[in-house]
Amino acid sequence: MSDLALRRRQAASQRAFYKMLGSATRDARVLQFEGVQATIVPVRPWFSVFNSVFYEDARTLQAALPALAEAYERAGVSAWTVWVPPGDRAAKGVLDAAGHVCDSTPLLMAAPISAIDLDSRMELDLLEPATWAEVARCNDRAHGVLEPWSMAAVFERAEDPDSHLYAARRKGGVASALIAREHEGDCYFWFVATSPEAQRLGLASELMRHALCEARERGCDTTTLESTNAGELVYSRLGYAAFGRFEMWERRSS
Repeated sequence: MSDLALRRRQAASQRAFYKMLGSATRDARVLQFEGVQATIVPVRPWFSVFNSVFYEDARTLQAALPALAEAYERAGVSAWTVWVPPGDRAAKGVLDAAGHVCDSTPLLMAAPISAIDLDSRMELDLLEPATWAEVARCNDRAHGVLEPWSMAAVFERAEDPDSHLYAARRKGGVASALIAREHEGDCYFWFVATSPEAQRLGLASELMRHALCEARERGCDTTTLESTNAGELVYSRLGYAAFGRFEMWERRSS
């Protein structure tokens, strides 16, 4: 599969995932403008990663920005972000002029599943079935989010047959977890996390191998994700290739 085809799969999977988020909790919704998609998640108004915008080109983005700003303000969302794909210089100028600031640069990573190292390294103590709340709270622990601000609220009404939830236990508690969402032949990973006390043991990698084996059985032949700096080496060792960095241009009210 060509690099362009892999990038297109990642874009389609990412947009589909965020559409799902638009119905996963109370008052969440998805807005559509010409060439622009925005997810509004008022239950966590300060987490811009949930309140995200995707677009086709800088022209349609610029046209939609005033309406987007008004919609997020009306919803009480204090931080929202626009995902700028690798290489799009025009959109950066538009966003800078509108008062957005680039605050994160996740790496786009993708691969055919046939290129991923799926050989098991350990036996996992799987939590079956895993729940949205357990996956989210594992991410809370990994990122230092305290219970009153838990990301679990974002998924309180989530019902999505395309999302497969995985969690592995260690010493009785959930130590690693992830979401593997399948979309048009692609296994798209999100919320891959390991609790601090269980990091560097290979749990997340093994959990991804397990999820990919099951996704392959269901007909998936590619896998995509966006990686933080901390995850890049883990994913590259599994066999993922890098396709440039997104820039997340955030707008945050005082």
